Amino acid sequence: MKQNQIEKLLRLNSENLENIFNVYTDDKDSYFYNILQTIVVPTDLPEGYYNKYTITPEDTWPYISYKIYHTPNMWWLILSANGIINPTTPLIPGTIIRALKIGAVKAILEQITVQEG
Repeated sequence: MKQNQIEKLLRLNSENLENIFNVYTDDKDSYFYNILQTIVVPTDLPEGYYNKYTITPEDTWPYISYKIYHTPNMWWLILSANGIINPTTPLIPGTIIRALKIGAVKAILEQITVQEG
């Protein structure tokens, strides 16, 4: 079950990474995520679904997300769209990355799956 489907838990914005993962309970009824899962964004999307973005010296992943999507919460989608697994990967100014166009994000969020790690 997803977090927003559990009445006892806080509601999350649809773009939050935590919304992608299932929530589990243990024998003490504590809730947890399996953070070893891998996010799988569809890889067969046409290039028309993406914009190019050039990394600047002041950029961080959340800041890029804010500039593109008007929220810092979509950093994980940018990393996934570029095949970056480690969010601590240094950003190199001048590097060109791909970002899903705003109009495509909702449809993509609905297609994302997770795989057990």
